[in-house]
Amino acid sequence: MKKYFEYILLFAITCFSFYYTEKVTKIMREKDPVMKSILKYKEDNYEECREGYETSEGVVLGVPGVMVDVDSSYRAMQGYGYQEDLMVFREVKCDITKDTVKNKYIIKGNPATLSVSLFIEVKDLSYIKDIVKIAKYKNIKLNLVVNGSILEKEKDYMSELYNLGFDIVYGGNDKEDLKKYINIMNNISKKPRTYCINISKDNLDICSDKNITTLKTSNIYMKDIFLNTKKNLQTGEFFVYGENANTKEEISSLINFILGKQIKIVNVSNMLF
Repeated sequence: MKKYFEYILLFAITCFSFYYTEKVTKIMREKDPVMKSILKYKEDNYEECREGYETSEGVVLGVPGVMVDVDSSYRAMQGYGYQEDLMVFREVKCDITKDTVKNKYIIKGNPATLSVSLFIEVKDLSYIKDIVKIAKYKNIKLNLVVNGSILEKEKDYMSELYNLGFDIVYGGNDKEDLKKYINIMNNISKKPRTYCINISKDNLDICSDKNITTLKTSNIYMKDIFLNTKKNLQTGEFFVYGENANTKEEISSLINFILGKQIKIVNVSNMLF
């Protein structure tokens, strides 16, 4: 019995020692000028999430905020003193994200992204390589809308573009064809960026069943893409164009116009958070 109480006493002393040490360390950190500077920087540079919202048509996503990770920043500065270039940040998540709205259309990215995303609906590849060549020359990442059969036929070419930062988006509405798209994308990348978009037929149900983010837009133009986009240009929007001669002829001047308005053109992965 004596030994038992000795063990209990030793355990209590050990616990108290850990508690006391932690308390002293915390007090010392709070008085450290480096920690005080980090906390002041955190207060001055906190950016909250710009939350998205829902409409009857679908969801407009928010933009995550950012805040200083105090503990990681303090550890990074040990031995160096306070240096802002060693500051570590972490994301402030929004409530509405592409991961929380799988069963609803995303109709727009948050306008605060100051960007738009352009989609080319691939039909027969008669113009797509010329369109892509223009985009690559201007360092623009497009989204290529395909079905499973087109992706299967042009897997090597699509894989090359995917690895360059183009997004490959499913535009069909057939379950078996969608499976083909998913299988090929899994062969292209271990963690592929997969999306669906509704251009002419509803595909929300089959895509949400596969946990794939599904997009929808009214900005679908098969001709006069420069004029139509100019009239409806707003940040956060998706624009879909046909794979045709008009897109080939106008895509270069359209890109120049959008960039001239100080609006970025990004793939959909970089617009949706």
